[in-house]
Amino acid sequence: MGNVIDHWRDAPDPARSARAPFGRDSVVTHVADLAVSSDSPPLVLVTGPAGMGRSSLLDAVGVELAARGSTPMWLRVARKERDRPYSLASRFAAELAALRGRDVRRTAGTMASLAEAGRQLAAELRSALAVHDKLTVLIDDAHWTDPASRAVLLPLVRTLAGGPITLVCTVRPSPADLAGDRAAVEQLRNVGLAEVVPLRPLRKREVGALIAHTLQARPTEPLLAHLQHECRGRPAAVLAALAGHQRSGGLCVHERHVYLLSPDRPPELPVDLPPITYLRQLGGVVWQVAKAAAVLLPLGSVATRLTAEAVGRSEDEVRGALTELCAEGVLRQEAEEGCWQFRLPLLASALTGCLGPYERRRLAQLAVTAVWAGDTCVDDRYLAEQLVVAGRFVNPRRAADELLSLGNAAMLDDGCSAGRWLRAAADLITDRRQRARALVAHTGTCCLQLRFAEAIGSAWKVLSEYADLADPAELFETEMVYVVALAGTQNTAALTELCDDGWRSMPGGEWHRVLTRCIALCQLDRWREADEHLAPLRQVWQQNNDVVAALGLLISECIGAYMGRLGPFEEAVAGPARWPLWTSGPQHRYERLWQLVRVLMAFGEKDRADRLLTAYELPSEYRRVPDRVVADSRSGRWDQALDVARLGLATGLSIGYAPSHTLVARETSTILGARGRLTEARSVIQQARSVQPVMLHLLAVAESLLDESLGAGERALRLITESLAQAASRELVVGTDLLWLRKAELELARGDGTVARQCMDETRTVAELTGTSHARLCHLLATAVVEGDRAAAEEAIRLARRRAQPLEMADTISMAVRHKVGDAELLHEAYALYGDLDALLRRAQLRNVMRERGVTVPHRRVVTAENERLLAVLVTEGLTNRELATVLGSSEKSVEGRLGRLFKRTGYRSRVELASAMLTDECPV
Repeated sequence: MGNVIDHWRDAPDPARSARAPFGRDSVVTHVADLAVSSDSPPLVLVTGPAGMGRSSLLDAVGVELAARGSTPMWLRVARKERDRPYSLASRFAAELAALRGRDVRRTAGTMASLAEAGRQLAAELRSALAVHDKLTVLIDDAHWTDPASRAVLLPLVRTLAGGPITLVCTVRPSPADLAGDRAAVEQLRNVGLAEVVPLRPLRKREVGALIAHTLQARPTEPLLAHLQHECRGRPAAVLAALAGHQRSGGLCVHERHVYLLSPDRPPELPVDLPPITYLRQLGGVVWQVAKAAAVLLPLGSVATRLTAEAVGRSEDEVRGALTELCAEGVLRQEAEEGCWQFRLPLLASALTGCLGPYERRRLAQLAVTAVWAGDTCVDDRYLAEQLVVAGRFVNPRRAADELLSLGNAAMLDDGCSAGRWLRAAADLITDRRQRARALVAHTGTCCLQLRFAEAIGSAWKVLSEYADLADPAELFETEMVYVVALAGTQNTAALTELCDDGWRSMPGGEWHRVLTRCIALCQLDRWREADEHLAPLRQVWQQNNDVVAALGLLISECIGAYMGRLGPFEEAVAGPARWPLWTSGPQHRYERLWQLVRVLMAFGEKDRADRLLTAYELPSEYRRVPDRVVADSRSGRWDQALDVARLGLATGLSIGYAPSHTLVARETSTILGARGRLTEARSVIQQARSVQPVMLHLLAVAESLLDESLGAGERALRLITESLAQAASRELVVGTDLLWLRKAELELARGDGTVARQCMDETRTVAELTGTSHARLCHLLATAVVEGDRAAAEEAIRLARRRAQPLEMADTISMAVRHKVGDAELLHEAYALYGDLDALLRRAQLRNVMRERGVTVPHRRVVTAENERLLAVLVTEGLTNRELATVLGSSEKSVEGRLGRLFKRTGYRSRVELASAMLTDECPV
């Protein structure tokens, strides 16, 4: 069956599904049409690159023919039949004889010569046609047909012209063992007796549909890109990679989306994978060379010599094996002399997994030695990975030094790999002091990448075993990482113990312990206690060590800002370079800037955060997951924000840095709610409350909008009131401007103007206290809504334009017009902004306002399509008909009618079918 990669079969079992391989339904229909049409050529060849699932498609053609009432004849050719003369011809004749109830064994055993075989097969065909009006013969893997059978079958094709028999065969494109028959096939094509149907690799969208169907979850863009690179659009390879990543724990499914957790970690492919089994059967030399090549081919022209050394064979034998692997579709030869490359990177990963520990280390040793000797040049990543594997098979001191250097250099750009390299370096080092420094570097790298489980192990090792050898500054940083990692691993018990009494026994000086406890208190949402603990001991932590003083200053600025004392923080934003550690290296500068940016974003000051990043040329790719989510969300890049946010929420990458997790949950639930994903938005909020409950009042506005959409206005108001009380109990000011604005609007809705005015006054207080443009916007809107002040509304709209946040701008216009203090014609602008964000629910809600204000809703067809898509989304979210009616502002009877029309148009018979189709992007709405 095919060459090596063909052994990855990609089709669903035809007994269980009549669907074609993804993206090939039209191909199946075309081939089936050719099989049953009277004016089609008698020979149809289905071809495609190795591993494209030709057999799968043929299975689907068989199912399609059966559905049309036609029963095809099946012939599957095995590789071993290539060396058995007349194997396929005799089986074909036997199957034809069986159609008339004749003795299969007698017929199959009578072929002794080419002429006799031709006469016998022709006679059987004529006899079969006497009892069959139309016969389709499906021949799978016809390239393994023995030469004698091909010599019989190809001439017979001419005699079938215009007749009721069609041969549908799957073949490899231009395989070496069919070289002599290409001319005959071309002649048949030229005279219209053969048609070739080529299969192409799956496109990215089709790969996405395959993954969604397999895992019942949408793949994210990084996962799709990774699988496209590793599998080259081969569906069977995609499925094998998915299964391998699942076995290794590399995939995570969260809220109907699937994520690749560690792109640097290869999938755990079984050693009995069919392509691997096939390679084993090709012979000892080929098998040994294939395994070694998986490691050594990146070394270029020296790979042949090193492979020969590894497998104990001559270079000529190795070249012969590599040539055979090329013929089998495993490798392709590069333009550079003596260089090869795997056609499918995934197969190289599978072969590497077949190596024993000693084999793998020995190959790594050969690779490293060649690089160190200057025989070849490779990229740093390849060298580092081989150093990690080789371990003490090479000079451990040099290996450790290079791993340390490479790991520190990649700390910001490739943190996942850098952490692994630094950990390996620490394991190779015997000097305790140097090992302590390597562990500190590993701890910091893991923390930067939010890989807290790894960070906590190295951090504790430093604190418990190497505290006496670590530099005081490094020791303090390790303590900070340890606390953050405890939060990142949700170890609330350890954090509580540390806050209550454990901080007194932490290593280092008193200044270490003071700040360590302060950070732990913040992670537990005990902000007032943290402030009261930090401020009186300022003289302790500010004068003993530059690093401690600098980090203590940063912590103090941020806590003060959250509590409404923004003076020191604003000074830091105005001159971040005055910070003591600014010149100590890029890592410290980036940490300083990102912390300032993070606080600005928490206060809604995206424009100022952007200016700060631009002024100091901070690379955006160094943003951590939570910061990227907030920035993308506020900038209107919602799809991008959701992809990153879901990964962070699913894997805990947004936990650890208070209040990052809450900010991510707020932005995510806001986006989902605006798009009609109400249940998923609620789930995000509930997770935030249970995983890292820090500054939960920041979630209240997003959650109250969900309540209001479902008609629970009183619950929404109660939630806002409770959240304001919660913020007050912690003496937190951040985020309360929006809460007071929301409460003012809800109080007005229930008719309590007095309380609404009190809320308006509170927005003024917050605006004066913080001085932020976001707080001023909230005060202007509250004044406009409560007092009916059109001038305040106009100023709010101008301010929102300057702040340039799409959702905020649209919401500002919508609020002003709804409360009749804004020009109704502005609704077109808000409507377009919601459209750019794909905010389906907000668009639908705004359409109701537009109709009430007599504003024409543009593009009737677009509106109809959006209404159907929103209805499908809400059904997928599990809403009842009553809830649907509330959200859409219509009656239950109207909803029933709309659902009936939707089901009729799409052909789905139930909500479950519709939800499944929405998940895999198959729903035509």
